Amino acid sequence: MAQLPAPLWQVGNRGLVAQLTASEERLRLAYSEHLRLLSELDSRGAAYELGYSSTAALLLHTLNITRAEANQRLAHAAALHDVKTPTGSVIEAVLPLTADRLAAGEVGVGQVEVIRKFVASLEHLEPEKITLAEKLMVERAEEDDPNALARYGERWVRDIIDPDGTPPHDEESQRPERELRRHVFRDGRMEFKGRLDAETAALFEALLAPFEKRESSETRGCAERGGDAFADVLQKAANCPDSPAHNGYKTEVAFTVSMDELMRSADNQVLPGTRLTAGEARRIACDAHVLPVVMGGASQPLDVAVPAYVVPAHIRRGLVLRDRGCTFPSCDRPASVCHSHHIKSWLRGGPTALGNLVLLCGQHHRLIHRSEWSVQLVDGIAWFTPPDYVDPTRSPRRNHLLGVTPTEPRQALGCK
Repeated sequence: MAQLPAPLWQVGNRGLVAQLTASEERLRLAYSEHLRLLSELDSRGAAYELGYSSTAALLLHTLNITRAEANQRLAHAAALHDVKTPTGSVIEAVLPLTADRLAAGEVGVGQVEVIRKFVASLEHLEPEKITLAEKLMVERAEEDDPNALARYGERWVRDIIDPDGTPPHDEESQRPERELRRHVFRDGRMEFKGRLDAETAALFEALLAPFEKRESSETRGCAERGGDAFADVLQKAANCPDSPAHNGYKTEVAFTVSMDELMRSADNQVLPGTRLTAGEARRIACDAHVLPVVMGGASQPLDVAVPAYVVPAHIRRGLVLRDRGCTFPSCDRPASVCHSHHIKSWLRGGPTALGNLVLLCGQHHRLIHRSEWSVQLVDGIAWFTPPDYVDPTRSPRRNHLLGVTPTEPRQALGCK
């Protein structure tokens, strides 16, 4: 019969320290295994197949960690493990020695982060020097805490490996005060860069500030908050009645695809003649300017109806008064930048009525259409049921940040 461990109060100081050290080693071994699993999850693109925009976004729901912690773990996984690309090629790990020491329980999470950041700052050097830098840092990590290790790297290793420092960037002698360069990818995404004069930059910052402020429960990183704020400002501008040419109406986009084709296509199937999947088209139709067209046998338009909003203004006003903002759990996006989502798809006969609509920000509107999350209205409150990989019990959740006092949810929903 196995002997039970002695109560902690009976363990001497040295024995207690020994147990604590052994516990730390087990934590490091578990973290090494955690990174191995995370590397595989990220490299195969599992998050996208499950409907999430990134692996970090998936980790926020499955592990209940912050965006910063998710990004750090992903950075560690990418640096310590080989990555297999979609084409089948393998990108070798940047820090193989660190991976070995972590797997042996000889370095901790803080030291891994110091080594990763230090080696990343040497990317302009030859691979041989980077390998030597990692070797020197790993050897020192057995004796130094993360702060001391960082000082050692900057004061000693950098002088040995990179005495000349990072080469300066060649800058243009003259720059225009304002410029905007943008590139639209084949899938419709856009990448842009530019610069603004001081006056316009101040206006730009003032417009973004209300939308990108950090809340106590914030899970987005700084860059992501800025991107969402920019999208919100564009949404506000598009809805402005003084907007030129379009008079505040949403941009009209014509999909020359039959209703039958749109209805029967799988979500991830690309529609004929477009670069849109059926799921993306159905999401756009949730809150868009719909233009019905009757087509002849030779695909010639016979009649073009008067365009109509899926969600009329009076229903939209009632929706804003009821929901107040994005209804997805823990989201604090205001109603002014939210979309109107049909719980039962408009394309499948779902009515455009308050009982079939909820407000969702762009990020969560895409998530609802792409993933296994579902939403249900109970007495005017939106309850969201997560996938089983987020919560095995699939207990419905609601947004507690909206300041709405819910009535008792229906028993059949199983809400907590």
